[in-house]
Amino acid sequence: MIKLLASIVVALLLASASSSRAGDSPENTPKPRTFLMVVAHPDDENIIGGFLARLAREGHNVRLIIATDGKYSPLATSIPEGDELGAARRKESQCAAEALGIPPPIFLSIDRLDTKNGVRSYLNGRKSFLELLSHQLSVLKPDVLVTFGPDGEYGHPEHIVVSAGLTELLLRDGLVDKYPLYYIAWQREEVLDDNTLSFVDPRYVGALANFTEDDEKKSFKAGSCYQPQFTQEQMTDMASEASKAENIVRFRRFRTDEVSASTPREKL
Repeated sequence: MIKLLASIVVALLLASASSSRAGDSPENTPKPRTFLMVVAHPDDENIIGGFLARLAREGHNVRLIIATDGKYSPLATSIPEGDELGAARRKESQCAAEALGIPPPIFLSIDRLDTKNGVRSYLNGRKSFLELLSHQLSVLKPDVLVTFGPDGEYGHPEHIVVSAGLTELLLRDGLVDKYPLYYIAWQREEVLDDNTLSFVDPRYVGALANFTEDDEKKSFKAGSCYQPQFTQEQMTDMASEASKAENIVRFRRFRTDEVSASTPREKL
């Protein structure tokens, strides 16, 4: 969890992503690009807060889509589960976006993306998520997409559904090449004391990005917006751990084979 919210690690992604698509370094990119991060809950974006702050500082258009309002996670608040908590968490994310220097998030307001309220409820939520996400892609037309890996960062079911849903949408609609997708890819040495955090073999890491101390400070300021989720002691501890980490984030790009009607198929 500490590493999950160590937003400073993220700035890597966008820089590297734009480089892979443009063919040169982010510093030499001729025009601002649109970067879209898709997450499950308010506060998820701050896992790469330093990176988002860097992109905004460099003049890129940084957009954020949040699938749910996180209204079922009271944690360190007396606000009960439900719409009141969801409204509070939306305000937190708006506060965090301002601290990072990016536009307010786009909230899809899906009730939830797991099966706690039943399989039918989950299936309806997933369908709504795909429909709303497809619409936003057509409107925003991002140059780079960023989300969790298929591991959901540390196995969180709604993180996994968001990652799978975005990936499915690109495959379903033939958009894999049009919208390059990058998964955050932690390394084994970055797991530290959080043994639930997933990691990726370094052979599959193809993108790196860094960010400055000032970008990191913006991510800490953004983190302070999330009062209902964490006690002051927890936030202090997370900031302390994050400040020790290398200001680098690793990513792996989602790719798949493209075959034509005349291409011979493999025989399995």
